[in-house]
Amino acid sequence: MPQSPNAPLSPIRPGSSLYYALQSTPEALRPALQAWVHWWHEVSAIPLTVNDPGVAQTKLAWWAQEVRNSFEGKPTHPLTKPLAQPVPAPGQWPPPELWLAQVDGMQALVQQTRWLDEPSQRKHALATTGAACEAAAHLLGARSPEALSAARELGWGLRQAHHLSRLGQDARLGWLHTPVSILQQHDVKAHELLRPQPGQAPVQWPALLTHLHAQARQSLAAPWRSIDQLPAADRRALRPLAVLAALQMALIDEIAAQGERVLHERLMLTPLRKWWIATRVRWGWYSAPER
Repeated sequence: MPQSPNAPLSPIRPGSSLYYALQSTPEALRPALQAWVHWWHEVSAIPLTVNDPGVAQTKLAWWAQEVRNSFEGKPTHPLTKPLAQPVPAPGQWPPPELWLAQVDGMQALVQQTRWLDEPSQRKHALATTGAACEAAAHLLGARSPEALSAARELGWGLRQAHHLSRLGQDARLGWLHTPVSILQQHDVKAHELLRPQPGQAPVQWPALLTHLHAQARQSLAAPWRSIDQLPAADRRALRPLAVLAALQMALIDEIAAQGERVLHERLMLTPLRKWWIATRVRWGWYSAPER
């Protein structure tokens, strides 16, 4: 299995989207959120950085047991030892099923690098990135079913935006996350994305890009609108997730405007632009689009 730079050693890098989302969080809650993000990235990296599937599965099985042990008061790894400490109110540690959902989801990625259709991809995204966002909602102090549901649904949009932003970069590493059914719908062959010709794009690429952009945009906008409509306490709690939604929407809008460039290079927003978007969301100047 090819290696990928998907999971940097320090996932919350200055200037990253996660960095600006964290800056929108009450300072007392940041250590717990940082601990969760570091654990999540550590587990997420395994299918992408461990070449032997058997070794990857063994590592993930170890993490599943470590999570269970940690919730019994017996953590042994530095990334799970924070579970022995309470989260400042109103936050709380995510329930164990959200941690284990991430481990199970990474076990699935060890077995496959392609998705046959969108429903199977969505199911996996909700069980991993969606669970991660729901876990963040617990840490941020959100409690209502509506808030937790909006957080989980946002995970689907964040995953789609992430895949679009890394489409060319991941394809060069042998990973193609666009479902086969969508490629067939737009008459794009997998090898045209996995091995694109320099300076060229598949004939049907513009239609495929339009589809992927519109799909990801809607999947970000709908839960972001749900967050905006929550009672004030939950809306404030989930503001960091609204920041992430705004940043990813701006990114995929930029990608759509750049056409085929995403097939050949990684496109990113500047830190200054990210800061300004995050600031406007925090101040209530930037809300979810209606459609």
